[in-house]
Amino acid sequence: MFFSFAAAVVFAGALVPLSPAVPLRVRADQVGTGDAKFDYVVIGGGTAGLTIAARLAEFASVAVIEAGGYYETDYGNASVVPLLSLTGIDVIDPSEAFPHRPEIDWELLTEPQTNAGNRRVHYAQGKTLGGSSALNTMSYVRSSASAYQRWADLAGDSSYTFDNLLPYFKKSVRLTPPNLQKRNAVNATPEYDPNSFGSGSPLDVSWNNWVDPTISWLAKSLQAIGLVVNPKGWSSGDLNGGSWVPSTIDPAHATRESSQTSFLDYATGNTQLVVYPHSQATKILFDGTTATGVSVNTDGTVYTLSANKEVILSAGVFHSPQMLMVSGIGPKSTLEANNIPVIADLPGVGQNLRDPISVNVAHFVSTPNAQGIVANPATQPEALRQYQEEAAGPYSSAAGYISYERLTDELRSTLSDSTRAALAALPSDSPEVQFIAGTFLWTNGSAMGSMSATICNTFSRGSVTISSASISDAPVIDLGWFSDPADGDVLVAGLKRSRQAWASEPAQSISLGAEVIPGDSVATDEQLLEFVKANANMIWHPSSTCSMGKEGDKDAVVDSGARVFGVQGLRVVDISIFPFSLPGHPQASVYMIAEKIADAIKKGAQ
Repeated sequence: MFFSFAAAVVFAGALVPLSPAVPLRVRADQVGTGDAKFDYVVIGGGTAGLTIAARLAEFASVAVIEAGGYYETDYGNASVVPLLSLTGIDVIDPSEAFPHRPEIDWELLTEPQTNAGNRRVHYAQGKTLGGSSALNTMSYVRSSASAYQRWADLAGDSSYTFDNLLPYFKKSVRLTPPNLQKRNAVNATPEYDPNSFGSGSPLDVSWNNWVDPTISWLAKSLQAIGLVVNPKGWSSGDLNGGSWVPSTIDPAHATRESSQTSFLDYATGNTQLVVYPHSQATKILFDGTTATGVSVNTDGTVYTLSANKEVILSAGVFHSPQMLMVSGIGPKSTLEANNIPVIADLPGVGQNLRDPISVNVAHFVSTPNAQGIVANPATQPEALRQYQEEAAGPYSSAAGYISYERLTDELRSTLSDSTRAALAALPSDSPEVQFIAGTFLWTNGSAMGSMSATICNTFSRGSVTISSASISDAPVIDLGWFSDPADGDVLVAGLKRSRQAWASEPAQSISLGAEVIPGDSVATDEQLLEFVKANANMIWHPSSTCSMGKEGDKDAVVDSGARVFGVQGLRVVDISIFPFSLPGHPQASVYMIAEKIADAIKKGAQ
């Protein structure tokens, strides 16, 4: 994504978030130290980790091991104020020159991407309670019913169909309807199905309390080229057309809602959950092939947390496969090359990495945007007042408008035969391209509007492996960008479709001059593909490195209950077990899978 952070950062220090007087923190008696025994030990206090830990703690003794601390303390307003999730979180810089924030980011660098200009990509991942739910842009978008049916087919388990998953989606959220008075935008009324949401979960989901004028016009431009408004929004299993995006935002205070502010705070007040912050899980311990606990290092002190029942690994898409491998589970050749005793030869560990990529088309625009308002000394004080006193205004706003579409016949005809065949193998209603309407400031302070195209089905595959037997050495990550030519073909078509949106009357009415990104000189298919490969970036939705599947499948690491093949007492519960990259945004499905597996464990324990 093309963003200028400078304007937001200038004012970030002056902000005082309008939040509850004293955020709930883990009680002194819930902070763990030294050897201990629990029913369940959870490795990773991220999106899935805190969710499943909180649910398991309702009926069992549970410990969570987290390498980071509290992001609100370590990173401040940038991690709390919605607008700053787009403009103030500097660690999402994908370049090798990224700002170093080791207190909240794992600071991972990938291998050179041979099909994308040999770029080494900084892949931000939350090292904090809340994990990447503390750094993301808070979009709450479920996938399509056909995608979950595909998941069910790959796992051999009908409980993964959308209708069967819906109770867990509903359980994991507490919906607040849009505040139309604060939004104050007649053409930006969200459409949604209230029956797709719950009302009792700790996790707040709502819509922005302010609408960016530029995004309103770009939404109209998408509608003008045929991507009509979806009357049920993005939570009913149909990803088709356009919709204003719900977000994980506490609407009463317009602050970020993460797994820490929701599930951890809930567990702190209602269970005996024990948290080990600033602590590194170094290895899963086994008795034969049965997981018995976790070795932990806290500031140089090494101790053991024993699990009477199970170890739950929730370390994320890059660190979960790394933890399995350093603990003796993974491809036999990799383990032996690093002198790691083999507990289970699982070739799929670290394989099948899917990473959706995106590219922008951008113009200077005449309409105001949030970044410009808060960067302007004449308008920033009122924006700050609105935020502090009303939980409204530009600072309260994050996610905007998204559209999904299967490629038009015109664009499909430009694809290669192999790409058309790859798309034809997907469900007939599966969206192929996602369009995100966005806005940012150019380096000279001018307002820009952008239309990004993102592939919904990632055909390229990357991998995660290890360079040593130590968890302290970073995992070796190859994103595999454009290793399958279909991804480049689809992104070129998506870029052309974005240009069609910019050519519509609504977009032309706010556009100031010629296209800036990629520019009119990028015209032929060859030039477009060259631009895509040089400029595409991730949207921070990698998945599938510990894929769910049937025993014996080459990529399968866990079964439909998230149990690791070849061992006992060990599950993986995070985005790494998604069998493929789901269309949509994964946050909603991560919360869901944690709820689902927690429920399965609870039923099995009864």
